[in-house]
Amino acid sequence: MVMKLMIKKACVLQLALAALAILLTGCLASEGSSSINWLYDEQEALRQAQAENKPILVNFFTDICPACRKLDQGAFSDQKVTDFVNKNFICLKSNAGKTSLYQKYGIRAVPTTLFSVQDGLDVEYEIGRIVGVVIPDQFYDAAVEALKRWQNWDSS
Repeated sequence: MVMKLMIKKACVLQLALAALAILLTGCLASEGSSSINWLYDEQEALRQAQAENKPILVNFFTDICPACRKLDQGAFSDQKVTDFVNKNFICLKSNAGKTSLYQKYGIRAVPTTLFSVQDGLDVEYEIGRIVGVVIPDQFYDAAVEALKRWQNWDSS
């Protein structure tokens, strides 16, 4: 009886150690991974953009959109893209199925990513738009172009 109890405790301990090893491996793997610093509140994004004097990147998505997940796993996980947008933009994820912001921009398809000056979240402040899924290099180029437009916004 004592032997069975010791074996059972050893098995539980082995399972716990295996689970811990898996968790630690996942944490270490994600430490080097790239991701965008998303905000999910429109007013917070606008406030931060104004405070930090940065343009806004808005990604419109829905919960049931396979192309949205593809964009998340592609361009939005690319190190070059994430480094650039995290440094130069305030990033907002907006669920087109749950917020009304998409109406202000006339969004008709998801995913749609747009770039806006920090003056407001409305179509009059838009400085760039990407509709659909694009490869990381295309997304990066569009973000660079939007940043240039933002830098020239006051002079136009």
